Amino acid sequence: MGNVLESCLKSAKGEKQKEEGEGEGEVKAPVYSWDKRRDDIDPANYCFENLNGETAAKLPGVVGGQSFDIENCKDCVLFVFDHVATLTIDDCVNCTIVVGACKGSVFLRDCEDIRLAVACQQFRSRDCKRVDSFLHCNTQPIIESSVKMRFGCLQMDYDVVTDNKEFGSEPEQLHLSDHFKEAGLSFYNNGWYGIYDFSPVQHALNYSFLPSTTQISQHIPEDAVGSIATDSVRVCFSSTPYVPVTHGVEHAVLGGSSALFTIFKGKSGTDEQVGEVLTTLHNSGCQLRRCKETKMNTDTINRIYGQDTKPEFARAAKEGMVIGFEVEGDIGKLRSSLSTAPV
Repeated sequence: MGNVLESCLKSAKGEKQKEEGEGEGEVKAPVYSWDKRRDDIDPANYCFENLNGETAAKLPGVVGGQSFDIENCKDCVLFVFDHVATLTIDDCVNCTIVVGACKGSVFLRDCEDIRLAVACQQFRSRDCKRVDSFLHCNTQPIIESSVKMRFGCLQMDYDVVTDNKEFGSEPEQLHLSDHFKEAGLSFYNNGWYGIYDFSPVQHALNYSFLPSTTQISQHIPEDAVGSIATDSVRVCFSSTPYVPVTHGVEHAVLGGSSALFTIFKGKSGTDEQVGEVLTTLHNSGCQLRRCKETKMNTDTINRIYGQDTKPEFARAAKEGMVIGFEVEGDIGKLRSSLSTAPV
């Protein structure tokens, strides 16, 4: 039996050596999936570099969730109508930069006189000055060794339509909300106002807040969007926000009464329905301090709203996300307008 086993092993080894020896002794290197993709990648799709006085844009699908770099640009208007993994902006001067949604971090370094609009998970600046940032940020924005930084809530929307005639397919229409979802960002988790300064100075602040009426669209030249449009691409840039406009806690606008109200999305609730509620809030003369989307269990619901919470609310919380809004203004008028919502 031992001789038979040894013979089989030798035979198998000989067959393997024969296969490896085919092709006159050449040994084929292993081919991995990332090697196959590398040939299809154009590095120019993932950066703006060394531009001066130009308007440039990346249209939907060009970046497609990869990391993006903007470096050494001056006097430019730059658009990225897409979602990205991370965004790095280095050594730029006097530029207006609009990026749809960033799944991870935005790094801004050694820049000055910048107008930036972006939604992101994290924002960090270092060695920057005179930067106006219109942010949707899931965490506290961080500045370091930076001065004259101004922050505001992101208020923008874009609508990009590609005709796709050359591919024989139907026109494709994409909004900022599509890229929010691609980047995994919630419309309602925005801490743009909670700035953390790693290098504070005595008796002064390195940052301030923009007036709530200021929007990134006011910094975009009228001909900038038109210059990137072609026969197959149409771009509409507006100030209608998908992101709720929040004012933060420390700099309330209206003063007076405040209240918390909650939307239980359940299984069937949509962002469009939430938007209708926010429109009602605005029309009632109230303003939004802050909001948060989260998941709640029954114990949390009972602790916040009391043991007599309606069963349908607890059930909806179990089935879907819960959005809390802190508002200020005429709460009585808001209560009557939102009679079906738990206020």
